[in-house]
Amino acid sequence: MLGLLSPQVDLELDEGEQILHYARRHWILLLQRIFIPLVIASLTLGLSAYRAVGGLFFTSDVGPAGRLIDLINLLYFALVIGLTVLWLRRSRQATASKSKSRIPQLVDWLILGGIALLLMMIYFRYQGGRVFYIDPAYARGADLINLLLFTTGIVTIGALIYFTIDWANDFLILTSTRVIYDDRQILVRHVKQEILIENIQQVNLSADSYFAYFLGQLSLWREQALYRMGLRRTPPPEKPTVSYGKLVVGSLSVRRLVFDWAANPAAMQGRINAELGKLRKAQEPELLRQIIEDQVYGNKPPKKGAPPIHVTERKGPLPWLFSTNPEINHQKEEVVWRPYWIFLALAMLRPLALLLMATILLLIANRLELIGAVLSFWIWLPIALGCFGRIIWVREEHEHDKYILTRDKITDVDKRPFGPESSRSAQLDRIQDVSFDVSFVESILGYGDVFIETGGGGGKFTFKHVPDPRNVAATINDYLTDFKKREKERNQKDVLTLLREYHAVQERHGELSDGGRLESLLAAKLAEYTQSELPGQIEREVATRVPPHVRRQLDVSLRRSARRNRIQRGRTES
Repeated sequence: MLGLLSPQVDLELDEGEQILHYARRHWILLLQRIFIPLVIASLTLGLSAYRAVGGLFFTSDVGPAGRLIDLINLLYFALVIGLTVLWLRRSRQATASKSKSRIPQLVDWLILGGIALLLMMIYFRYQGGRVFYIDPAYARGADLINLLLFTTGIVTIGALIYFTIDWANDFLILTSTRVIYDDRQILVRHVKQEILIENIQQVNLSADSYFAYFLGQLSLWREQALYRMGLRRTPPPEKPTVSYGKLVVGSLSVRRLVFDWAANPAAMQGRINAELGKLRKAQEPELLRQIIEDQVYGNKPPKKGAPPIHVTERKGPLPWLFSTNPEINHQKEEVVWRPYWIFLALAMLRPLALLLMATILLLIANRLELIGAVLSFWIWLPIALGCFGRIIWVREEHEHDKYILTRDKITDVDKRPFGPESSRSAQLDRIQDVSFDVSFVESILGYGDVFIETGGGGGKFTFKHVPDPRNVAATINDYLTDFKKREKERNQKDVLTLLREYHAVQERHGELSDGGRLESLLAAKLAEYTQSELPGQIEREVATRVPPHVRRQLDVSLRRSARRNRIQRGRTES
């Protein structure tokens, strides 16, 4: 059992990827999940063992009468006092809030019933009776009630083990490239969601529980004590942190990872933010350098690849009848989904069943000589044509019911067979939420519905009965992330274009000095004037030809030129 509580991170890592940190669910969540099964298992197994050794309840005349104060009665009195205080406190709170809800009233009646039962038990013991009494003559080892109690206890223990394994297999993992939410439920499902570190927008920590803060304070005191005793090398933190809380990792898209009851969430939040800051510090200058190389010097950077597509093309059982779903056009970076093939098969089944029934009935009628063979054929022919026409109609309707995802927008196309077409589109930046819904039967068959909420009056898009809805939603989210990253690059390019145009306007208005023209002007003036005249006359002459705001630059250039002339003249004389 203790082995189930140790962390077992089972994750397929990419080449060069390393696990940096991980967070698990806090033990408080495990305690909440197993509390009721633990109570049931204890009661059922304890009761079956008690009955097996001859345990009885409310047995009269087996003890001394007239004894009001003993250890058991004192315990009952303490419970009566506790329940009475609880009832009085609840009554005062109900009076202050003036609540008329039936649930608090029911709780109050249960508390009063418990008080009355305890008082009856005290009086029963005072009369010489015993609430619990063991008589070996009444031992019932394997009767029907004990078998039911024992079976219930064993099943509940199985539930305890299942809840513990489920709790131990939930992780929020930080690697060198991504953050992964891994949730395994045995025999039910395996949820795995991830966000690349470069796509993370924020990491929020929500913890508003006083008990979580109290546990964090206790943990700080323990770490400080260990540090003072020399059992801990690193110094403990100065301030306490919450022991558990909810971590929400948001991305550039609407996708986010929500990890409730995270143990030591502040540490995980700090590690993710540190990796995010490190990555941004390394990437931002490189991105700006590429944009400047592209926009200023015309050095085109290598084209970036398309966003990842988490779905794969699948062919139906009859490729000539059922189209590939989804269809992936890697050249256009476009994905097209249609409803799952089973719905086309079900729609075709109705006319086929009608045709089969008509054929059987006509054959029976012809065999019984109720109608002739020629008449049977002419009756069967329009039915067959109608059924085949309906099959063609249904297939065309299925083929043109498409959901299209490109790098810029999503489109819902609904085309009537051999008729008009209607479509609805929304830009990816309008998407506000992407979710999916899968029932138990749909999860077995591998299809479901994907819901896309858009803003700006776009309404709600529903991709009905698409295969592998989980990865459909993941692909849409990755396309949305790619769109927002490209939008950010476009904004940076627009700023650089604005600066470049501003520079060109300054040149046209003569607000920028021409380096070549300035050097030729200085050379001519240096040949014209003597060294004694150089500091004053050149400065006045050049100042009339150059805008005032470059005077300082001319000063520096003149001094450098004079220094070079002195050095050159000294070398010539020597």
